[in-house]
Amino acid sequence: MSNRLKSQPPPATPTAFRRTKANQLRGRILAVDDEPLVLQLITLQAQKLHYRVSTAASGPAALEIMAGEHFDLLLTDILMPEMDGLSFMTEARRRQPDIEVIVISGQHEIKTAVAAMKQGAANYLQKPFSPQELEVALEKGMEHRRLRRLLREKQEELARSNRELDNHRRHLEQLVEARTAELAEANRQLKEDLKARQRAEREADQRRRQLIEADKLASLGILVAGVAHEINNPNNFITMNTPLLQRIWQDTSAILEGHLESRGDFTVAGLPYSELREYVPELLTGIIDGSERITRIVRNLNDYARQSAAEMSQLFDLNQVVRAALALLSSPLKKATHHLRLELAADLPPIKGNFQRAEQVAINLLQNACQALTSAESAITVRTEYNPGQKQVILKIVDKGCGIPARNIEKIQDPFFTTKRDCGGTGLGLSVSAGIMEEHGGRLHFTSARGQGTTASAIFPAACRQPNAGGSDQDLLIINKN
Repeated sequence: MSNRLKSQPPPATPTAFRRTKANQLRGRILAVDDEPLVLQLITLQAQKLHYRVSTAASGPAALEIMAGEHFDLLLTDILMPEMDGLSFMTEARRRQPDIEVIVISGQHEIKTAVAAMKQGAANYLQKPFSPQELEVALEKGMEHRRLRRLLREKQEELARSNRELDNHRRHLEQLVEARTAELAEANRQLKEDLKARQRAEREADQRRRQLIEADKLASLGILVAGVAHEINNPNNFITMNTPLLQRIWQDTSAILEGHLESRGDFTVAGLPYSELREYVPELLTGIIDGSERITRIVRNLNDYARQSAAEMSQLFDLNQVVRAALALLSSPLKKATHHLRLELAADLPPIKGNFQRAEQVAINLLQNACQALTSAESAITVRTEYNPGQKQVILKIVDKGCGIPARNIEKIQDPFFTTKRDCGGTGLGLSVSAGIMEEHGGRLHFTSARGQGTTASAIFPAACRQPNAGGSDQDLLIINKN
């Protein structure tokens, strides 16, 4: 394993945290690592934060400890003797399903750490980590465990409520059957009432499922904001220090040029200086450009994850909405198509509503377009238009994908209607988008032909018409990815 720390002998027995009246125990931690120094650092820091810590140097030893004690958090290394971290994490979660796992990885184990998170780990720490990073990881782990327990309790409470509703419905049906012979007309009315009640229950079930999906989206927003923050910290270091490296190169290049003229060519980092002097400025400029791109991506992630208070009085430009959505979906778009065409009208009037909600509509439509393509050679066109006669600002996303069958075109905006349930589709994307468009006073419209593609249109009412301050009627950008 890379970045191995110099070790001291591990504690012979699990370390117990002493509770005090002023500082109550925050949780129980099991730390597993074959590096004694890592275990010692985790133990000291966690005890300062009022956690009870037990330690083990291997997976089998940790499983023996778990046989007699229940833990809230598990911190485990990836590479360990006798039993690797992924196998141990799987067995530990089988024995204690409520435990939250934080994997500890070295510099060259990021792929393995990602695999661990796909298998259920809540977070990972990269060695060497600071006390502040450990504290944040522990707090997130405990919060995630609390939210999972709360969700389970709500689900159990909801199940009890559903059983009560079922019992009540059966009782009503028995009453209706007992009075059928005497009150034929009343029986008809009762049947109608029963049908109405069933419709209400279906609507209540739909709302419940929407709330569950909304909770998932909220949790995802928290995760996105956290990841964006973690990316932004090292990127700030790059942004601040690269200009200094440029100045250092500018100051030292004069000396190196003099050395080249007086003594001839020489090697730097294994390359001839006569070649290296052409590459270094380009390398430094590339680092700055890459850092600026990371900054833009992080800003877009934060904007998308921010929970807006449903403020519907913002004035925003639909072109900016499209650009923000494209930035967030840059990676899946590159994988989905090699032919992305962007046509943005140059003088669109503003839209009144909520920028983030409109961005969500654009993202949902773009994702659907990507999923409809049968190969990367199929094209997607993203276009904005203004209809002066109807005073409408329109976003059109045209894909050359598989198309939508005629029997489904009228159903695709219904809640929970999806043709992709086997691959994780919920059928909520277009339903939520349709609701957002109604909030803006607009609507979604779809035209499609089987095997020829689909045109999805998001039609917004224009807030006002801005005079064209110059420039062409359309800003045309064609992007071909090879």
